[in-house]
Amino acid sequence: MNINRKYIIIFGTLILLLVIITGAITYYNEKKEQGSIFQNFEKRKISIFSQNYPINYIELSDFIGFCKNAAFSDVEELKNEEIKKVACALVKVREDSPYVYAPFNSYTPIFTPLDSIISFKPGRYTGISIDLKDIVREYNPALLEEEKLYFCTISEPSLINPLVSQLESKYDLFFDEGDISCSGIEMDETPSIIFLGFVPDAESLNIKQYLVDEQTVSKVLSKQSFSEMKGILNDYPIIWQMEKPINL
Repeated sequence: MNINRKYIIIFGTLILLLVIITGAITYYNEKKEQGSIFQNFEKRKISIFSQNYPINYIELSDFIGFCKNAAFSDVEELKNEEIKKVACALVKVREDSPYVYAPFNSYTPIFTPLDSIISFKPGRYTGISIDLKDIVREYNPALLEEEKLYFCTISEPSLINPLVSQLESKYDLFFDEGDISCSGIEMDETPSIIFLGFVPDAESLNIKQYLVDEQTVSKVLSKQSFSEMKGILNDYPIIWQMEKPINL
């Protein structure tokens, strides 16, 4: 009886140790998984806006940053596009969203491939972001070896953006007919062009981007009228353009 009791005690002790070890391993794995989930949640944190358009320069910067990065994302819809381009907007945060914590009636940025946009809606704050390297690669891949390239862009009519117009940049000029911007852009890892503002009441939105040189940038920006600037750019190649109707 004493021998059997001894074996029973040893066996019971082993079972208890096994339960303790199994429980410890399970607890460790659960904590590790929770940490991973928390890290993934942190990575997916996004900016929150109080309106469906940026109301100050901080929100404007956040929206520009989001829209720029969207053109370089690896979502399936963009993988097969020769030129990665997206349209961005601010939408109301869903109450059941698992990735953000936001106050009531808040907005968050979203993006969709630009090619999927059939028409723009007037009055809606919209961003357009394009991977500039894709544009240059399609036009002339050898230009990607350059450290800096010069571009001018014409938008007819202008996207309406009070915050941007208040910055009084000498590289962005606004007229009744549209706006013209000219600048040199460093061809780093993520060069992009971005257009943003409220969609105007018009029949369509037409954007053209020209490849120019440094001297032409200065020449265009020295002119006083939209027609003069546009006349100069007519002599340079259009390397990207977009025209989409505005659904009035």
